[in-house]
Amino acid sequence: MALTQGHAIACCDRNRRGGIKRIWLMETDKLTGVVSYAVLGTPTGAAGGEIESFPTTPGTSPNEVANWFEFEFERGTAGFSANATRENGSTMVNVELEFYVPKITEEINTRLRELTESCGIYALCESYADDCDTADPETYFFMLGYDKVFEKKAYLEFASGEQTTGVGLQDANGTAVKLAGIHAEYPREVLIALNAATNVQATTANMVDFSQVTTGANLAWTSN
Repeated sequence: MALTQGHAIACCDRNRRGGIKRIWLMETDKLTGVVSYAVLGTPTGAAGGEIESFPTTPGTSPNEVANWFEFEFERGTAGFSANATRENGSTMVNVELEFYVPKITEEINTRLRELTESCGIYALCESYADDCDTADPETYFFMLGYDKVFEKKAYLEFASGEQTTGVGLQDANGTAVKLAGIHAEYPREVLIALNAATNVQATTANMVDFSQVTTGANLAWTSN
């Protein structure tokens, strides 16, 4: 890859928001086909290189994708980092996703046990930052655990889960979860529009209310 153009910082880029808004996780064995990537300008607004389809096990209703599960978290506790290093002509990117699940219950610990025993995880993360379109602002989605070089082998794994009840009445009670993996490139944006017609709130068991990302696009998250 070679440099193709420079980068300009817009005013709204200086007024950006940090943090992660929503997180969905899926096990790697649910990816059932070839991942495709957008080219510049197709769909409208694509910068080129974004993930355009991510074929998974079909859902049970139109436009529903099975096996993506939303993990809710305490406000202001979720984020990902991607730190790159270069050695002997190759670049490695250490990717970490962290979030805090409040309160300790058997339901929560069951989910944590499933994470510790999983054989690889993909994470779809929606940020609070948007594309600066005042008429129809759209947030950014990023894929962690899959890249164009390592493909499936870029998966995330359970790295740590620091759980504590605290010792005082007002102490923290919950679990700080961290998933980590190694990419050969920085995370790619994802272009998706799932259940965009209704965009109804799904159950927390299997969230499918992703929303449109790219202006003018008519994309559907591939489900078969």
